[in-house]
Amino acid sequence: QGMGGGMGMGGGMGMGGGMGMGGGMGMGGGGMGGFQNIEPGKVRKFKVTTVCLEHGKKEPNPRVKYDIIPIESFTKKPEVIELCRMLGSGQLNQSAAQAAAWHFTDDLTWIELVNKIGARHLNGTVDRFFHPNTVRLGMRYAQVAAQRAKLRPSQVDKIESLSNQ
Repeated sequence: QGMGGGMGMGGGMGMGGGMGMGGGMGMGGGGMGGFQNIEPGKVRKFKVTTVCLEHGKKEPNPRVKYDIIPIESFTKKPEVIELCRMLGSGQLNQSAAQAAAWHFTDDLTWIELVNKIGARHLNGTVDRFFHPNTVRLGMRYAQVAAQRAKLRPSQVDKIESLSNQ
């Protein structure tokens, strides 16, 4: 389905060019109230706030069609699933959520995230990918997502227990 723009999942999910998941993966996204009904075989375009769940992949391309998949098909990490739920409901700053996502999915330390270079200029200067305050906010998001994940019965466990019956 026509996803793209921003960072997001790739190869599959409603994210971008091979990046990561986001926007609640199958949970909907910003401004949509969480869910949309799309009939099988139909194509719809809509915007969704996403994060990359695979550090180092290329930026998504809005000209490429992406498939929306349940986040549980991509990751079993409850913290990541909860973070994407929070992002998809419009509760989070996308950049700070991105820092938290890479912390969870790629085991990047907070120091590595603060020091990550976003752009190198011809004059030798560099821009950071994340402002230090953004990483601090991402740290808080990660804490909340981890706490919520512990409190929420795992959707993955429910799916697996049903499939074993």
